[in-house]
Amino acid sequence: MFKPLKWKFTLSIFIAALLVWAGCANISVLPSKKKTSVSKAKSSAESKKIIEEKLEAESKAQGTTYVAREERKKKISDFCKKIDKRFTKYGWGRSKCENYPWNFVRTSVKSDPLIWMNFGDESAKRKETTIILCGVHGDEITPIKFCFDILDHLNEIASNKNKKHNADELKNRLVIVAPIVNPDSFFKKWPSRTNANGIDVNRNFPTRDFNSTAMKIWTNRYKKDKRRYPGKKAMSEPETLFQVNLLKRYSPDKIISVHAPLTMLDYDGPADRHSGGVVGSSANQLLIQMSEQAKGYKIKNYPFFPGSLGNYAGNERNIPTYTLELPSSDNRKSKKFWKLFKDSIHSAIMHEMTKEIDVVHDKSKSGSNSKQN
Repeated sequence: MFKPLKWKFTLSIFIAALLVWAGCANISVLPSKKKTSVSKAKSSAESKKIIEEKLEAESKAQGTTYVAREERKKKISDFCKKIDKRFTKYGWGRSKCENYPWNFVRTSVKSDPLIWMNFGDESAKRKETTIILCGVHGDEITPIKFCFDILDHLNEIASNKNKKHNADELKNRLVIVAPIVNPDSFFKKWPSRTNANGIDVNRNFPTRDFNSTAMKIWTNRYKKDKRRYPGKKAMSEPETLFQVNLLKRYSPDKIISVHAPLTMLDYDGPADRHSGGVVGSSANQLLIQMSEQAKGYKIKNYPFFPGSLGNYAGNERNIPTYTLELPSSDNRKSKKFWKLFKDSIHSAIMHEMTKEIDVVHDKSKSGSNSKQN
């Protein structure tokens, strides 16, 4: 007589238990915003770690100038002290070298670290990457101070301490600054153009014409001038390898190389892309804009050379490469040079190579001659 009631009661208990279980299951699979955020951050960190580990392995395999991570901190500290002493000698004040979290994995011939600084996240998607190189020739000392001025400028922007610019301008951009590419030649009692092995590291890049013409041009055109010796083998020098690795690691949209004392701006890149096409036209417009912002600074089409950065990056790899030749290596004029070119450099860093610029200019100043090889 009581069986149906008992059966119904048992069924209701079973259904209730089932609903409770289903509810728990739903709760357990609902995504948490906090967990999702943490997951993304963890994914980004892991991605960056993978990149770093891969590059570490590649650098370690490339030669004896690789420096293990645990040794780098002390080497950077000692190197910054050397830089400060040299800055004091030239009346430039503090370098603020110790303020920056430098990257480095390789050393120069005489074991000084080959350093670079990043502004931006190299593991994130970005719309523009710029590499800036200074101190390629150690006797061109004003470019080195110029690069440290660039570092200070970018640091002010990144920390929102700049009155004209803010950190949003650096969003989705990556800027790499290598202020002393050739430290051995800079730290000599009498700084030299060539590195410790007597090789011009701006004639040592592995360009396609290196083997066939580098030594011939050095012998015939330059009468074996020691200042321009390219070396018997391309990329034989750690300072050259350092620059090549930066290009491979970051795949820049443009390169700015600062030298002295030829008083000019030069663009390196294939002539057809220089005069036309989206990237080429934009690259040429940026050159003109940089000139105008520096009070009409002279633009000149300087020739390519076997083993040069302009040939390797601009001509062979289609990377718009700008060479800014400061007016002199006179250490007393460093402030003047930074004041003159500050706006030009800022514009160059912020410019996207795929976008056009509206510039008003005198075409006679822009230099229309094509590159010569």
